[in-house]
Amino acid sequence: MLVVVAAIVGGYFLYDQIQTQLNGSKTVAVDNYRDLREIAAVRKIRAKGLRAQVVRQYNARVPETYVFKQDPQPGERIAKGNYVTVFSSLGPPKTDVPSVVGEQLDQALADLQKANLKGHSIQVESDHPQGEVVSQRPTGGASVQQGSTVTVRVSKGPKPVAVPNVIGSSFESANSSLLAKGFAVARTDVKSDQPKNTVIGMDPAPGTYQPPGTTIHLQVSKGPTTSTVPDVTSLSQSDAQAQLKASGFGVRIVPQPVTDPTQDGIVQTQDPPGGSKAPPGSVVTIAVGKFGAVTTPGPP
Repeated sequence: MLVVVAAIVGGYFLYDQIQTQLNGSKTVAVDNYRDLREIAAVRKIRAKGLRAQVVRQYNARVPETYVFKQDPQPGERIAKGNYVTVFSSLGPPKTDVPSVVGEQLDQALADLQKANLKGHSIQVESDHPQGEVVSQRPTGGASVQQGSTVTVRVSKGPKPVAVPNVIGSSFESANSSLLAKGFAVARTDVKSDQPKNTVIGMDPAPGTYQPPGTTIHLQVSKGPTTSTVPDVTSLSQSDAQAQLKASGFGVRIVPQPVTDPTQDGIVQTQDPPGGSKAPPGSVVTIAVGKFGAVTTPGPP
């Protein structure tokens, strides 16, 4: 009886040893796949008789396509044909580039920062207003890694133009010249002895370079407050009237009896006198000779 029991126990022990050897031959130790390129890690896994499962995830600290994690861990033994999962980096997370063309530089940089991007500006000649973004690279809508740099081209503003000298010109002529150069015009009427509607000053000064669209402020004469009264004595009535009106004065005619027939129709006196100053539009009284006019004698 004891012999039979011993034989049975010995058989079980031998069976366990055989099973252990068989199972050991079907398991393999998992290697370390971290810091390998994804393709290299997959080759090594398959070479061990294992199957590879790749999970791709964003990782800002590991270069793209490199393995940064695995399961099971290095050294663990698993049966052949089982899966080893490796986590492969997609690089930093991605974001969509916002379109900032047409924005002022400060606003454009703020919008890029909100999208976790960096802005780099380059000044360029352009007809767009100064400080406006005229183009960008990458363009709006592109998908890029967070932290990438977006280059924006920013207008320096239109090329400056020399301001023409219009002092001494009439306002109409000055206005046309400045508009033709691309400037805007603002007018201020001021007191001056210069003829009415004459440009007597400007800002910015003539000869300076200004961007197109700059407003040029013109000071325009209201006309003199007084004018010199022309001397019309000894002129005929018609000539005297014409000269006074041409000088901006009104005319009042009064007859003055004369005894010399050659003085008939000739201006004898005027008020105010010739050479004096008077406001434009004021009336000058001229006394015109009348030959043969009856005078009333004074008292004896």
